[in-house]
Parts: sequence; C-alpha cells; structure tokens
Amino acid sequence: MSSLWLWVALGFYSLGLAHALLTVARRRQAWFRSALLAFGLGFIFHFVALVEHGLALGRFPVTNISEATSLFAFLLTLGFLVVYWACEMTSLSVFAFPVVFVMTLASALSQRPAVPVSPLVKASWVPVHVSFALVGYAALILACLAGVMYLIQERELKRHQPHAFYYRLPPLDTIDRLGARALTVGFPFITLGLLIGAVGASGAWGPDWIRDPKVALSFVLWFIYLLLVISRVSAGWRGRRAAVLAILGMVMALASWSANYLSAHHAFLGH
Repeated sequence: MSSLWLWVALGFYSLGLAHALLTVARRRQAWFRSALLAFGLGFIFHFVALVEHGLALGRFPVTNISEATSLFAFLLTLGFLVVYWACEMTSLSVFAFPVVFVMTLASALSQRPAVPVSPLVKASWVPVHVSFALVGYAALILACLAGVMYLIQERELKRHQPHAFYYRLPPLDTIDRLGARALTVGFPFITLGLLIGAVGASGAWGPDWIRDPKVALSFVLWFIYLLLVISRVSAGWRGRRAAVLAILGMVMALASWSANYLSAHHAFLGH
C-alpha cells in the first residue's frame, strides 16, 4: 500500500470524523460541509493509494489483511457517500466515519513490504471473489449501522424525555428503509462472491475446500442474510426484529473475517 497517500487519506478522514461529531453534538449543520469535504478528499487520496499500490505490484491489491482492510474501508466510504447523496442522512456519519477511520488506520499500521504471492492468489477468480465479498460486506455493515441507529432511536422514543441525540436521528421509517436498501445491495454481492469462491476453490483444492472454517462460516453468514431477506420480503419483518438480525449478521461477518487466521486456504488474507 502506498504509505504516503494512505496516511494523507487517514488525515482527512480524521478531520471529517471530528467535524461530523461536532456537527451532531452542537447541531451546527454548516460544520458538516467541512466534514463532507474532508471525507471526500480522504476518499480521493484513498483511491490514489489503492491505484498506485496496485500498479506497483502489478496485481489487484487484495492479497493480505492490510490490502483487504484498506479496500473495505474505501468501499464503506463510497457506500456512505452514495447514501448521503441519495437522502442526506447526516447522522449516519457518526456511525460510519469511526469505522472507516479505524479500518484505514489498521491498514496503514499493518503495512508490510511486498512479498511474492502464491500462483493461486494470482488466479483471475481470486480478486473478483474477494472484491465482490468486500462490496457485500460494506453494504451489509451499512445495514448493521442502520440497525444500531434504529434501536437507539426506538429507545429514545420510549423515553418521556428523550436525550438530545434523538433529535439528530432520522425517523424510524427512514432508518428502516436504509437498512432494507443496504441489504438489497449487499446480499447479491455476498452471494456472487461466495459462488465465485466456491467454484474457484473446488477447482484449486478439490473436495477439501468445503472443510475450511472460513468457508463454513461464510455459508452460515450467507444463510443469516438469506433469512433476513426472506423475513423482510415474505414475512414482512420490519423495524426492531430486522435491526437485531442485521446486527447479528454483522457479528457473524466479523467471525467469518477472523476465520482467515484459522484457515489454511485463506491464510493469504490473514497474515
């Protein structure tokens, strides 16, 4: 990863985070313009870092934990910008910006000199598989953050005297729609990433691929999100139940990500 541009991006992300927190804490909407500008500049420099690093390596930069984490943070930033462009949900920044900042910082601190990678990692299906999965994860974490926002706002509505944060959050219906739309985007990408990985892995590793702990947890994660999709579409689940299930799904996604450290086949994303 291009250390200079990634650290520049991180600096702008930190400014954006600080201004976003001040915007919500002091209810000064004008400050959010500075937050959005800083985050937008961070997004641009982050893109430059990814492109420069990929060109230097001669491959798509997703072969180790630092690269994958950086790409995930970049995609989450893109997701936030799309949501803000669509509905100007300022309060989402308080939840999304810290995640982006922490993930980018983790990527910057875990950078290592480039080392030769195995022929498997250079296979054409690997970057496609990882990229689709990360796009899905980025969308699904937005669904999770919407779930957290929903539960907070619901709790505040039940108070006789809501805290000040109640007035910063959107209506429950707006938050629920965000969660539903993020799920609609994320689930197909998770599905395609899983299918591409399954086909590629079966050809590379034979029948043993299904025993990999990362694969097993990924299928559990996919099943949870399938239940969430079915419950929303068929059973009409909305609100609190959908929010809780979205958060549970993200907990499983974190477990799936952590399984990279236990996986023999996915070790290239865990070290």
